Amino acid sequence: MTRKRVIITCILPLIICSAFILCAAFGMFMYPEAFHKFFSESKLLHEIPSQRSRSYYWDVELYAYKALNPSCDAFYPLWPFIIRNLFHPQSIEQAAHYFSIVATSLFFISNWLLFFVFQTGLERVKLAFLLMIAYTVNPMAIFRVIGYTESLFATLSTLFIWICLPQLKLKEYIKIIFISILAFLMALTRPVLIQILFSSIAALCTIFCFEILKRKEFNFKKFQKYIHEIKMTLTIWISSLLGYSIYGNFCLKTRGNFFAPFLEQQIWGKKLGLHLELLFFPKSLLFDILGLYFALILLAIAFIFVYCKTIQAEPYIYKPESFLWNILFVYPPLLVILYSFNYFRFKKNKVNKLAILDYTYSLSKNYIFWFCLYFAAIHSIIVFFTQDRLFSLARFVFALPFFFMALGYIYRCIPGKTKYSTLIWFTLISAIFLVQQWVNYGQNKWLG
Repeated sequence: MTRKRVIITCILPLIICSAFILCAAFGMFMYPEAFHKFFSESKLLHEIPSQRSRSYYWDVELYAYKALNPSCDAFYPLWPFIIRNLFHPQSIEQAAHYFSIVATSLFFISNWLLFFVFQTGLERVKLAFLLMIAYTVNPMAIFRVIGYTESLFATLSTLFIWICLPQLKLKEYIKIIFISILAFLMALTRPVLIQILFSSIAALCTIFCFEILKRKEFNFKKFQKYIHEIKMTLTIWISSLLGYSIYGNFCLKTRGNFFAPFLEQQIWGKKLGLHLELLFFPKSLLFDILGLYFALILLAIAFIFVYCKTIQAEPYIYKPESFLWNILFVYPPLLVILYSFNYFRFKKNKVNKLAILDYTYSLSKNYIFWFCLYFAAIHSIIVFFTQDRLFSLARFVFALPFFFMALGYIYRCIPGKTKYSTLIWFTLISAIFLVQQWVNYGQNKWLG
């Protein structure tokens, strides 16, 4: 193995993981109780329990209870099933500790694997490294080590992306088998059935739409070359529905309702509605509003880039000259308003064409690219239309690899060496918030 290969394979993933450990260490140094809480096998009790002590484990406590006593509720069964059968916990505290151990192990394993997936799919080592740093030190990364399902689901998602990569040269039936298994397990890990079904069919329809746009006609024979993508979509649908049906049948036997997990969401106050104030005030953590905007902005950029490349046109953009524009990424509503205002204000003299690279053309038929985009975006849409606040949206977007994989593909379309400056700046800000998350963790505060 060459020296360069050793650095790429071993050293860079080690640096990525070390960045997370460093942020955790700073947070634990600032609030030592976070260290004791993370490594303790039992719940740290105070002489006078505070209000926050009641939320010591948050959702992990509910998963721990499920590991001890299988039940039908809003939490899905695979994660507690693994802990129950591997460790046979005898108490809530013991189960919660095992969740944390397995989650942390999966965190490091999936990080190494995802770096390889980014490198393979995006074919750029520098881009893969920067994306992995951004993914690993964002504030929602803490959920992948403290016992939540993000650790398991992120690992399954990483494997799913890898299997779907165009660069992976496996026989079709082997790919289909792996996709079937992964979709089945993903549907049993957390409530993502709607997201998986929508993302897969939307990805296929998008590929078909751009094919029609290129050919300027509808010819059924031309779609035969996408038979693999059609098989993938059918496999994802069948397997994910089968995965949920396992849990649904359990709920039918224990609670008399196949769709009981969906009804549990209603008990939490989720219902269809329009809360326009959420476009400006998340009523939750700041990063939740970033999850809402970034996923949808990325989807819009993808459509603009691919559409323009398909019709052989170049999009017009307003390129801010000041670095201070990067600060606006912390509050996307203001970023969108000011950018739109300046775009139309300077449309005649300061708006330039963006010469997007030919690589963009290949994205029109890249199934996993569109799947990743839609998977992140549909989470934002569902939360916006079913909740009166953006609780947990950030971790649905930033604690999973789909958004970052799609972002990497978009970066491949943009020319120039300065395009990574915003990503680097945002990563530095994220690292500061991750340190704060560890302090919040030690204080039993809401993390997202």
